[in-house]
Amino acid sequence: MESIGNNISVSLPGQIAAAAKGGDPSMEQMKELGTEFESVFLSMLMKEMRNSLEDGLFGGDGSDSFGGMFDLFIGQHLAQSNAIGVSDLLVEQYSKTQADGEPESSSGVSFSA
Repeated sequence: MESIGNNISVSLPGQIAAAAKGGDPSMEQMKELGTEFESVFLSMLMKEMRNSLEDGLFGGDGSDSFGGMFDLFIGQHLAQSNAIGVSDLLVEQYSKTQADGEPESSSGVSFSA
């Protein structure tokens, strides 16, 4: 696991974790990472939309469990079908960064000594 903060850690998907430790990931690995990110993002989006309903999507006591599974499934399905294109944007940005050799600063100003 890669440490993000004091007590927060994240587990990267198999090949991406190996690439993160040993060098730059390939375009295929970046596409996989983008799809995983898009899946999580869409699942969370679905969860928040479902929480806005008064009675829940499925009603009854089991609504939260079924709703959580529904959110996860729909998020994965939408990500695999490239519904919003987040993974394509990540790959495009990564390829620009690789072509330039270094990531650009956020202000667009470069400092050199």
